[in-house]
Amino acid sequence: MRILKTVKEDSCIWIKETIGGVNFLTKWRPYMVGDLPMRFGCIDFQGKEGLNEWFNYKGYTYVRDERY
Repeated sequence: MRILKTVKEDSCIWIKETIGGVNFLTKWRPYMVGDLPMRFGCIDFQGKEGLNEWFNYKGYTYVRDERY
């Protein structure tokens, strides 16, 4: 089961997911289309890992927040 919770301070979304009785909590950061990071949509970007996981919700593209 997935639970979606928004955070008003930084417009991020937390997704809580239970898999096999273990809870996982991930933070997703919203971007407008023109503001997406350079490595968005790539598996490998200039020797670094790209951003290959995202979802669209209410006009924003959410990418896993690596600052957390």
